[in-house]
Amino acid sequence: MNTETIFNIFPVCDDDIISSIGFRVHEYSGTDDEKINFLLSRVEIDVKEMAYIKVSDNFKVKLPNGEEVAGLTKERFNNLLHNGTEQILYEPIFQIFDASQSPLSVSTMFVDGEIIITKSVKFEAIPKTKFTEKITESVPEHYLSKFTTKDGFNLGDLINEDFIEGIRIMFQNQKYVSCSKLLMSAIDTFAFLEFGDVRENFKNWLINYCDLSIVKVTADQLWEYRNSILHMTNSRSRKVLQNDVKRLAFYVSDNEVDFMTTNGEANYFNLLTLIKAINKGIENWCDSYNVDRGKFESFVDRYDSIISDSRYNKIHDN
Repeated sequence: MNTETIFNIFPVCDDDIISSIGFRVHEYSGTDDEKINFLLSRVEIDVKEMAYIKVSDNFKVKLPNGEEVAGLTKERFNNLLHNGTEQILYEPIFQIFDASQSPLSVSTMFVDGEIIITKSVKFEAIPKTKFTEKITESVPEHYLSKFTTKDGFNLGDLINEDFIEGIRIMFQNQKYVSCSKLLMSAIDTFAFLEFGDVRENFKNWLINYCDLSIVKVTADQLWEYRNSILHMTNSRSRKVLQNDVKRLAFYVSDNEVDFMTTNGEANYFNLLTLIKAINKGIENWCDSYNVDRGKFESFVDRYDSIISDSRYNKIHDN
């Protein structure tokens, strides 16, 4: 029977903050149950001989004195456990040893110098039935794993796959209204990821990251446009009907067309120019995570609730 590289993992928690991950590596042959039992039998020994890595800079904790350090709170770690995504913390270890895509490991908390085992959770594959055997992706790859490289987390590629590709497909197929709807919905999501579910987040995201002057529209106008096109597929929100905000209407052109700026009743904007302005805003937004890495923890908490075109279970009829 072939041997496998297996891992005893020890998240090290001091004062409710996990800033390093301990580990011991073994080569072992046998069934998965035998390997797990072996790792469990080695916990007391391995914790005394473990090596360490630091938690990735993608995770930041603000200390009471205001200092930010790489790490995560025990509460945040428990959230990762709940979501089944804690292995993102261990990926650098697995990469060092060129482990398989889903290496076998046992994780044991090491809290304030003591081994803490509150419960044991065993993960098993879904038993094959006439229904479940049709599922080709019962556990899609988690976005943190998919978009984390040796250089860090690639937020731009994640946003492109989950949002921009759909917008691009609609535009290229001349489904411009559908394109506009997806664009407004995407801005909604970016605003939620940045600020949470609070008032004015849509407009604040635009103001903070986008140059709307090249589009010749304001954040207030786009908010009213968003309200009407998403809910009623027209461009006449309540505030537009009350003449509080000028109605927007789009045209599509490779170049700006001056005579389309206004017809007295509506302000026209070039949809292509707006898309370019939002794309640049996304670049600025992604760059902000390099400037303030402390934002990443809130981003992950909020993104865990986002659904995606690329993460779903596919059912075969045959």
